[in-house]
Amino acid sequence: MKQLIRQAKIVFSDHIAKHWDMLIENGHICACGFNLPTPDDCLVDSFNDDIIIPGLIDTHVHGAGGADTMDGTAASLTTLRQTLLKEGTTAFLATTMTSSPKQLTAVLDNIYSAANNSSTIAQAQLLGVHMEGPWLSQEYKGAHKSALIPPSIPDNDLAALARLIHSYPGLIRIVTSAIERADAEKLATLCHRHGIIAAVGHSGASYELMLRAAAAGISRVTHAFNALPKIHQRQPGLLTEGLLNSAIELELIADGVHVHPAILELAIRLKPLDKITLISDGTRAVGMPNGEYELGGQTTIVENGIARLADGTIAGSAYPLLQGLRTIVQTLKRPLYEAVRFTSLNPAQALGVADKLGSFEVGKDATFIRLTEDLKVKQVWLQGIRVI
Repeated sequence: MKQLIRQAKIVFSDHIAKHWDMLIENGHICACGFNLPTPDDCLVDSFNDDIIIPGLIDTHVHGAGGADTMDGTAASLTTLRQTLLKEGTTAFLATTMTSSPKQLTAVLDNIYSAANNSSTIAQAQLLGVHMEGPWLSQEYKGAHKSALIPPSIPDNDLAALARLIHSYPGLIRIVTSAIERADAEKLATLCHRHGIIAAVGHSGASYELMLRAAAAGISRVTHAFNALPKIHQRQPGLLTEGLLNSAIELELIADGVHVHPAILELAIRLKPLDKITLISDGTRAVGMPNGEYELGGQTTIVENGIARLADGTIAGSAYPLLQGLRTIVQTLKRPLYEAVRFTSLNPAQALGVADKLGSFEVGKDATFIRLTEDLKVKQVWLQGIRVI
């Protein structure tokens, strides 16, 4: 079946085309251009100059809609995926929290089953798992439960990750760990061997240690500026290398809570444009009212979009990834196509799915979001089918 979308504001990765059309056939983009001819037997839909952007890809999201990855049930994962879709996130990595080995196994069993079984339900595409922990620093644990972080004993972390990679082939896509732990360099090497992104996060590592970790294969900083030591004039810390090394990608939470807009701007100016990826770090509070919610075995209190533990620690986000895109455009006043690169193309490239997702090119999936001028979701399309 052919479909022709007319008069849209199409956001490409480096420019915006106004009053353009998009031709879709069998769920894929066939052509984009001005005043495309109408093929025979084609459905035509005018978008009246509404904005369309590629579906958002969230590489770090724990939950949404009252559900959490760590619930470990099919129903909860479905709720999470459906809620993300409503918020404009069309693909994601289910992100874990530090937990007991038994709970982690149950959670990964559940995700592995979902990833390997098709569904007719309209929901965000599951691209794999981001393992955040359990191999973290006690000092920079953030909202992770201290009692569940294992002691750093040589070869223990390595053996545990090797078992998980063997048990769930192809499922784990990112591993976040503290690089001051005994097995840090071995973990990075193991990840690299299996095509897994090795990331540093919840770490108090020094600048010098980060230099060694980068040489060993660490290529990403998890939620940069959060749960990490501050930059000091005589102790630059791992963040300095993360900012200066053009090969290292930064995750940024741009929800208006976690990182000040001036710091976001600083990071964007320092990094190559293809090394910034916005994430939500969303929790089960995404799309939900103020109240109390569980995260990693602890209670979070959500008020006015901010989720905190009882001691005041910020605990994940109550906002979807689209909020980060709005911050880049509406607060930082940067181009919409740049924000789209940070939320769609860059994560697609990092995960190796840019041949299908992340930008508008002929042959790619016609998966996109129709937005209003103030960047609110109006429609969501998956492979040429409107689902929201």
